[in-house]
Amino acid sequence: MPLPRRETELSVERPLGPDGVARLTVRFDPGPGGTDPSPTELRAALLAMSADLESIVGPPLAAVPVSRPDRSLSELIEAYRPRQRELVDLLRDDGEITPGEHALLVQHLREAPPEPPAVPRTPAPVPEHPIAAAPVIAERSLPPARPVELLLQQYEITSLRQAGAVRARRQISFAEYMALKRHFEESERAGPGPTGSR
Repeated sequence: MPLPRRETELSVERPLGPDGVARLTVRFDPGPGGTDPSPTELRAALLAMSADLESIVGPPLAAVPVSRPDRSLSELIEAYRPRQRELVDLLRDDGEITPGEHALLVQHLREAPPEPPAVPRTPAPVPEHPIAAAPVIAERSLPPARPVELLLQQYEITSLRQAGAVRARRQISFAEYMALKRHFEESERAGPGPTGSR
């Protein structure tokens, strides 16, 4: 004759220190026909019991911050570079620093001299030289100017206006444009002279 099914017992334990243990136990009566609780039911019960035990005795010891000696002020400043009291409080609340380290940093913030106000930036002065001379500054590192004859032939320049258009497209340097300008000015001055009277 088979023995009748007995109740199922489920327990969770939590160490309370070197000598103490907290235990929470739940007993399940056999189901219809003497069946045991299913694994799903046992898992749900175990999670619920663990949460209940934590609310009663606190988190597991593994989750409690390990006590350690407080760090020095220089170590704390190098690690966190505190600037505001709110940030120091957050470090304490998150367990990053101990209460003693928190007090040390708060005292440091009280004694630290205030940061000097930011100096407003003044806009850069506008250069006084003419706009036409500006490219000279930007083009000092360019290669030497090419001969005027080469420029006239390469870009088919026949007037100072065409030279200015080529310069606007950045195809010639400012120095080359000035050489072309002198070339056309000299050509105008050396043009055909007035015809003699008969």
